[in-house]
Amino acid sequence: MALMVAGAAQAGTETHSVREDGLVRFRASITGITRVSVKGDRITSIVNDDQASVYQVRNDKNTGDIFIRYVGPDNTMPDKEGGYLVTEQGRTVAIEILPIRASTQTIIVKLAGVPATATSAGAASSGDAAGGFAETSIGGGDRLVAQLTDATRKTILRKIRTPWPKSGRNGTLISSLRIGDLVGEVRVASAGASPKQVREQEFYRSGVLAVWVQKNSLAARERSWVVVVRNK
Repeated sequence: MALMVAGAAQAGTETHSVREDGLVRFRASITGITRVSVKGDRITSIVNDDQASVYQVRNDKNTGDIFIRYVGPDNTMPDKEGGYLVTEQGRTVAIEILPIRASTQTIIVKLAGVPATATSAGAASSGDAAGGFAETSIGGGDRLVAQLTDATRKTILRKIRTPWPKSGRNGTLISSLRIGDLVGEVRVASAGASPKQVREQEFYRSGVLAVWVQKNSLAARERSWVVVVRNK
């Protein structure tokens, strides 16, 4: 990987402009603290694609920013990780975290249609951020994450009856399940005459909080299940 460089890089700031439900790729330090901020909004949670993560996250209640710290094995460059940022205004952005050796990183995300006036009170120092980390990783312990995981699992167990969809165009809604304040939808990912790469972003729209894809890479004419969890 090009990011596997010897020594520590200098602190950096990255600014990304993206539409709601779009994808942001940013670099996260594995030797320091990475701050992530959304202009004009506040981050309420971060949902990880995987069950386990090599990062711990602190959500600052005053600024709405999150601070990410690497807690994986020393002297190891981890693989990239994927997930989602959910904001206070109900916006969702897919993220891809790329590891880098750096003292600190600051990531500023600008969402199309969101006022540019930031709600955060400014960047905290790496020392302040490090002192308040909970002993949980991305996707672990957060109430929303637990709800999304539970809703996804229940939808799969109760509504998916066959190993693979037997019919349906790409995006077809097969069934849905109400779980408290959430709704789990079973949809179809379908390839046409050519192979298809299924991306979670295809199934995001306003109100969607999480997407689970059974198989990301489909051969021609192949189908797989997709579970979408949204607000009711």
